[in-house]
Amino acid sequence: MDRYVIQAAYKTLQILLVFGEAPHRFTAARVAELTGMDRGQVFRSLRTLERAGLVRLEDDQHYVLSRVIGTLALAGHRVNSSLTELARPYLNELARSTGETAVLGALSGESMILLDLCESNRVVRWASLIGHAFPLHAGGARAVLPYLPKAQWERLLERLPELPVYTPYTLSRPESLLEDIQRTYRQGYSVGDQDYDLETRSVSAPIFNQQGRVIGALSLAGPSYRFALESIPAYAQAVMEYAQQISRQSGYAGLYPNPHTELALEGGEN
Repeated sequence: MDRYVIQAAYKTLQILLVFGEAPHRFTAARVAELTGMDRGQVFRSLRTLERAGLVRLEDDQHYVLSRVIGTLALAGHRVNSSLTELARPYLNELARSTGETAVLGALSGESMILLDLCESNRVVRWASLIGHAFPLHAGGARAVLPYLPKAQWERLLERLPELPVYTPYTLSRPESLLEDIQRTYRQGYSVGDQDYDLETRSVSAPIFNQQGRVIGALSLAGPSYRFALESIPAYAQAVMEYAQQISRQSGYAGLYPNPHTELALEGGEN
């Protein structure tokens, strides 16, 4: 995490964001359960938020948001920025900190459209063109699949045998892609391992909007000889953190990644 970030303040704000989840009122114990944080930390953070006037404690010991939050929300609505504008600082920082290419994609029907990218400054690097459409069954676009309506990815599974096979590693069997969708949901990110281009590996995480719907993905991509498999966990953590920040800037106030999917309701994460 950025060395300039105040850890206690960051945790407190993460706790505040829990109230974006229904039913929007929680006991301290429930907040600790949802965040996985220490109960002492949660109690201190809630008391701090209460003192700041951002939450209030009701008689039944449930915390709720105060009206101050509504005032802040109205102020936020007056700022109308595109996804590209919101994401650009995070693309730059992700590319700078990793040395690989950071990519922003927007979900459009059954494709992922490349909206923006910040290229690696290395001689050999991943590159593409703004506006290029990527298929949802290969590469970084797969990060959005667990969060699509069930009917949409079921149609994709049915059509999979007819879709292009780009490399020997492209997931071309419905059961393999379904397993990948479940794995992506469990870990919160997808790995494109030479399945769209033999010379490329990537890590991608979903981006959500104010309504909690998936609207795109943030990816980090590089040449497979340099983008080593052992580096994927660290890269994935960075990509998820920045994708979460972009989602927050887009108005998403729920838990990240969004746990409310039909896949989760059916127990697909087990």
